[in-house]
Amino acid sequence: KGLRSADISEVVTIDEAIKFILGGDTIIFVDGFDKALKVSVRGMASRGVPTAENEVGVRGSKESFSEALYINRVLLRRRIKDTNMKIIQTTVGTRTLTDVAIVYIEGVAKPEVVEEIQRRINDFVVDGIFDSGMLEQLTERNEFSPFPEFQATERPDKAASALVEGRVVLIVDNSPMVLLLPTTMNSFFQASDDIYSRWEVATMLRIIRYLGAFITICLPGLYIAVVNYQPELLSSSLALSFAAARTGVPFSVLFEVIIMEFAFEMLLEAGIRLPGPMGSTLGIVGGLVIGDAAVSANLVSPMVVIIIALTAISAFTVPNEAFSAAFRLVRYMIIILSSFLGLYGFVLGFMILLIHLSSLKSFGIPYLLPFAASGMGGKSDGKDAIIRFPLRSMTDRPIYAKDDARVRLVQKISKKKK
Repeated sequence: KGLRSADISEVVTIDEAIKFILGGDTIIFVDGFDKALKVSVRGMASRGVPTAENEVGVRGSKESFSEALYINRVLLRRRIKDTNMKIIQTTVGTRTLTDVAIVYIEGVAKPEVVEEIQRRINDFVVDGIFDSGMLEQLTERNEFSPFPEFQATERPDKAASALVEGRVVLIVDNSPMVLLLPTTMNSFFQASDDIYSRWEVATMLRIIRYLGAFITICLPGLYIAVVNYQPELLSSSLALSFAAARTGVPFSVLFEVIIMEFAFEMLLEAGIRLPGPMGSTLGIVGGLVIGDAAVSANLVSPMVVIIIALTAISAFTVPNEAFSAAFRLVRYMIIILSSFLGLYGFVLGFMILLIHLSSLKSFGIPYLLPFAASGMGGKSDGKDAIIRFPLRSMTDRPIYAKDDARVRLVQKISKKKK
């Protein structure tokens, strides 16, 4: 049978030939010819195109990235049929020789961002890369911050949308999660199907997400500060209700909150590690049993159970798991400060968080844009923040794009014939 392939290239060195052979390609040597031919006929086992599990959306594509890099490239190419979409492929890992693809749209993405990520990848030598999370940690500059510098996604439509906005996509072979860069805090509050929904609905959902993030950070610390130090802020009936609920509890409010927080974190970790049906059952039954038993045994008050439950639910309104986990860590800092300094500690912790977020940058883009440094963005960056304006009014790309490529929507005015 004849060998057919659209991907045929020349190979000059024996090291390149070995690399392609180990990658599943075919090398053709011809006697008397000082070069070899590489024919891409890879037939590796893969899951195909799976369904999105972590970023579930009501509307939009149900497809998810796979572990195979060549499948992920096809998923992006099928959505962006533009010859300006460029793919720079490199290899990372002296032992694993993992393929990494840098994808961007030429003329839209900023060249300095593409050059910066290439430089960061070439800045280190490592023996193996097995997932995009390892590459993210090796190339990020905010290594002592819990907030991610890259945005990870499993949805091809979200990655394609990022490319059109002028962002860069990193695809790592053997990883079903791709990385988007640069990123801002606002990007983590945007779900995949926000752009598919009407602007009123998307705005309402985003307000809920921002409110949920505020609750998950502040509610336990605020409760500790008010009950321990400033009970006069409560009404008489509410203060008496809190006092009656804590009757017979031998521990302090701080110890109650810490016990319930750790119990929830253990239930969450156990639910993730167990198989799907068992994990959900453990979360529901374990939460009910532990909460009810702790209240019945007078170990914690019912109000603390309600606060921790509300805090846990609010954390999952953020549609990005890595960003939500960072908020969970910050919550403990505010709890500790509030337990020692009351409302002053609560305000101090919140100010430290804002100062830290305002100091972060992702490839030169301020983390709090468009809420801070709004003059740097200009155009219509603020129209896709907490309030998502109607699609027709979002005529410009975000700050990620080149200055001369900001316009993305032009409405045609058709004249009616009389």
